[in-house]
Amino acid sequence: MKPSRFAEVRVEESIVALFHDLPALCGFTVRAHGGIELTDVGLYPPPPIEDAKLICEEIHDALAALVEERPEAQALIAGRTFARSLH
Repeated sequence: MKPSRFAEVRVEESIVALFHDLPALCGFTVRAHGGIELTDVGLYPPPPIEDAKLICEEIHDALAALVEERPEAQALIAGRTFARSLH
């Protein structure tokens, strides 16, 4: 199934919101093998480990909610790295 333009917009909105809401988040990668699995989560300054775990859970939960709402979004986020844009 080809992702709709609406799904593309929702993915963009969700990713932008994550970076806005999590100022320590520098970037993260979503594995391409089924489900939502985060790898290489970059945080700066590095928070205490418990805070880092909570941030990772928040990212995971936001992406899982997005995929639940728009299943075709899975194809748009799987295997991609998202990074904060600095200007």
